[in-house]
Amino acid sequence: MENHDRKKQFRMLYSPKTEPTLITVPSCPYFVVDGEGSPSDDAYGDAVELLYALSYTLKMEFKHESWYQGFVVSPLEGVWSALEVENRDCWRWSSMIAQPPFVTEALFHKVAELCSFKKQLSVKDARFVSMEDGLCVTMMHIGPYALENRSFEKMDQFCLSNRLRRVGESHREIYLSNPHKTVEEQLKTVLRYRVERV
Repeated sequence: MENHDRKKQFRMLYSPKTEPTLITVPSCPYFVVDGEGSPSDDAYGDAVELLYALSYTLKMEFKHESWYQGFVVSPLEGVWSALEVENRDCWRWSSMIAQPPFVTEALFHKVAELCSFKKQLSVKDARFVSMEDGLCVTMMHIGPYALENRSFEKMDQFCLSNRLRRVGESHREIYLSNPHKTVEEQLKTVLRYRVERV
């Protein structure tokens, strides 16, 4: 049986154009860690480490179960709320990794318990949630994270031109590049936020 690969199943979510487009995002299960502060803080790095540890525990440790289906670990995502853009200490974030459709909250607790035992990590800050973003504007941002505002300006203009209104202050980022191995000018980040029709 072919491995479940969310990036291939939902190409419109992970490979949007470099100009804004309107999409509808279906429900998806996630492992999530919430936090506050700059992405350069230890808390954010610890959250990312924990999310990958949980995801790879699920991928590698349950293969003998009858319900298990092989899958590709999805890219890291983050939902960011930055009311004070210049003050990173006030940023609120939810870092997350999408999971295959067979994952439930009960299974999450099994994964967390095993991950805590085998990897000696505290899993108390992790949670399971199913999210459905619905109607969204999205685009591919190529370049440094610090220049994302240029892409958001395009998205905001797209909304004005298409009678759309942004819902809430937060936005989602999907990280398709490893920032430790990719030069800033070539970083690929999917940007997305929820909208409603005016």
